Parts: sequence; structure tokens; C-alpha cells
Amino acid sequence: MRRFYCHCGHEINFHEHFCKACGRDLAYDPKIGTLWSGELRDSNQFFAHSQGHQKNLLFQTCSHRHHDVGCNWLLIQGDDNCQCIACRTTRVIPDQTHEKNANRWFRLERSKRQLFQTLIDLQLIKANRPVEFSDLQFDFLEDKRSNPNLDLDHVLSGHCDGLITINAAEADESFLHTMKEQMQELYRSLLGHFRHEIGHYFWLKFFNSEEKIQQFREVFGDERQDYAQALQGYYDANNQSHWRSRYITPYASSHPHEDWAETWAHYLHIVDTLQTAQSFGLSIYEPQAHNFDHWFNEWRRVSQVMNALNRSMGLAEPYPFRVSEMVEGKLRFIDETIARHTKEHN
Repeated sequence: MRRFYCHCGHEINFHEHFCKACGRDLAYDPKIGTLWSGELRDSNQFFAHSQGHQKNLLFQTCSHRHHDVGCNWLLIQGDDNCQCIACRTTRVIPDQTHEKNANRWFRLERSKRQLFQTLIDLQLIKANRPVEFSDLQFDFLEDKRSNPNLDLDHVLSGHCDGLITINAAEADESFLHTMKEQMQELYRSLLGHFRHEIGHYFWLKFFNSEEKIQQFREVFGDERQDYAQALQGYYDANNQSHWRSRYITPYASSHPHEDWAETWAHYLHIVDTLQTAQSFGLSIYEPQAHNFDHWFNEWRRVSQVMNALNRSMGLAEPYPFRVSEMVEGKLRFIDETIARHTKEHN
């Protein structure tokens, strides 16, 4: 995440709605990637205070700004939709009559907006051309574990032809912690789920020819193996020590598709965290002159510092992973695939 500053000079947060120093309203412009400070009028009109002697800029706010979702994004000029490019992708929301679901929906959309900000920065989503990803939708579903009024036994997060399903209970810290213990996962987060599932979505976008699929298989393996059998074999196996030199997580070893999605999620972790570190002067990496080797070496350094800082506070490591040479090669492949895709579509 970048650092943002109000017109008054006070530092402001990506998710905030108003400046705590001067009281100006805040709104995020996904087209140019900036957080404007200004004045909100007539509920859905936002006047941004521009620098210098230019006239104030007029924008439309997302209709969810005054909703429990609390979206602070703006619409792109000329967009006749009432919701921003992130909010409009939600197809099913959690039952709002349930006492916990207003907060769950808030946290789900908040994570989704952060995901979209990263995808826009990588030029995988064009903020001014939302029709290009009109096939992308999200269902936030529940089961009886999180809502006793429902009959559905279990909701699995997943992806199918552009539809991403997220178990709404993943927005609860208690549920995340429980699942982390049960699944013996070193790291589990709501944002991580979004980053993992969007990896499946982009796999379909990237590997749309036999030549490209063959390139994928050379790095990740043959995705044509039976998915259900592969997952069952993974869950039946007791000894999973073989994964450490070849995969970023144990789950990545279950199937080439999951290996891609897990590695992809880590790529997005690195992109976003390095941008934050660079913004705060903790990293010297310059993304404008991107070089994978320099980028990855800087990540090794920054993640080491992050983990050391947490240990000094008596907290768990925020990045408890050891990236092997083989996983580094997979990250490089993702980096090259993104570069090729953006070149072909720009």
C-alpha cells in the first residue's frame, strides 16, 4: 500500500473516510491510485481539493459509502453504475438479518478493495475499462456453523468460471484461528483467501492456448490429473514433509492448480508488502525499474526485518515461510506471465 496525505498535510489511511486532523472527507480514486481529500455533498457527489490553483474536481461516490459496507471509492468519470468497480462484483451477500453479518460483509468488501488496488497496480484490471472483467463475480456464502438458521452444512471457498465463493465466516477472527489450528496452517487471512481464489480466475485468462498451457505444465505440473482424487490423496496423506523443497505451502502440493493459486497469492503478498515498505522508506526497491532478481532479493531482506520486528514484540512471524529455489522459479514464472499478459493487452 502507498502512503497518502490529506490536503492539510496529515497522513491518511487507504480505508479512511475523513481526515482526523482537519475533518476533510476522503475518497479513493482507483483510476489514478490516489486518495483525494475534499468535501462530500448531496450524499453522492465528492469535490476533491486539488493542488495549486486548479478548479476542484467533481466525482461520484460509490453508493455503498453510506452503507454498512463503508466503501470510500469513487466511480470512474462517465461510469453510469451506482457502485464502484470493486463493490459491483459482489453477487451474493451474507444474510443481513444475522447479527454478525454486517461486520462480516464490511470486512469482506474491505479485503476485496485491497485486492483490486493491487490488481490495478499490476495492470491486470483496467480501472477505466471495467467491462473487461465483467465475468468476475463474488458470492459471500454461509453455512450452519456461522448461521444456525441455515441448512447448508459446509461452504468451501473456491472458484468456478469467474465466480469466486468465499465463506463469510472467514471474516471472523475466531473462525480464522480455529481453521488455522485445524488445518495446521502457518498463515491464514481473509485477504489471503481473496488472493488465492483470484489466482484461479487469472489462470483461465493467462493460459488460453496450448503453447501457454504447456509452459505452465513445465513449471507447475500437469493440471489434467483428476482434481478430486488429488485433493483426497492430499487429505489422506499423513506425512507431508516432501513439500518443503518444491512448494510454498503443504496445500500447494495437492494439485498443480492449487500450487499455482498458492504461489500466486504469495506473489501478491510480496507486491503489496514491498510497496508499503518502499512507501515508508524501509525498502530501496524501485518498482518503476522492475527486475525480478532485485525484487526478490529485496523481499528476502524486508521479510526478514518484518519477522524480527514481530519476534521482538512476542508475536508470530507475519511471513513464516522459507522460499526454496524451486518456489522462487515459480514466482519468477508468475512475474514473467504477468509481464507478458500486460504487454499483450496494453
